[in-house]
Amino acid sequence: MADAVSFWLDNKMSSGIKAAVIGNQILVHYRERYYVIADGAALMKGGRTIRYAKSTLPNVWKRALRGLVLPSYSELPEAESDEAAMPRPTRTKKERTIVNTPSAAPAPIAAPAPQIPAKASQLRKKAEAKPAAQASVTAGCPYCSHKHELPVEKGKNGKAFILVCGKCSTEFAVRFVQVVQYQAQTAGFR
Repeated sequence: MADAVSFWLDNKMSSGIKAAVIGNQILVHYRERYYVIADGAALMKGGRTIRYAKSTLPNVWKRALRGLVLPSYSELPEAESDEAAMPRPTRTKKERTIVNTPSAAPAPIAAPAPQIPAKASQLRKKAEAKPAAQASVTAGCPYCSHKHELPVEKGKNGKAFILVCGKCSTEFAVRFVQVVQYQAQTAGFR
C-alpha cells in the first residue's frame, strides 16, 4: 500500500502515503504523523486536526497497519464502518432536564456575598506578618554577661559605639544588627 494520497490539511493540500484503509476512511502517513482522511480532508476535532504518532494510534488502526482487519469491518456498510473505526469518546454529554411544577412558587434569588479581591487579602496577610515595632535592644556585657537594655535609636544606623558596663565598669563595643529584630553584637577590648 505505498500509494500517494492527496488531502486537505491545515488550509492547504498535502500528499502522504496510504498506510491503511477501513471503510471510507484512509490512514495516511505524512511527516512522521498519521492522519485519518475522510472525504479528501483530515478529520478535525475542536477546530484542530487530529494527528497521531505511531504509539498513540487507536487500536483499530494499529490492527489495520498489521493487516489484521476484522472481517466485520469489510462487511459493514460505509456509514457503520466510520463509527466503528473511530475511537469512542469516554465521556458523554448529558443534557439538562428542567422539571416544571405548576404549584411551586419560584424561589427568590439571593444576592451572592461580596468577595474580597485576592490582592486585598494578600495585602492584609503581609500587614499581619510584620513584627511589632521594637522599642529596645538587649546587649550583654562580654566580661560579666550583665544585660543592658538600649533604645533602638541609639545604634539604628549600624555604626558601633562604646558602652560602659553598669556592673563591672568596663568598656565594650556595641553594634546593632538587624536580623528579624535588632540584635546587639558586643566585643571586649582587653
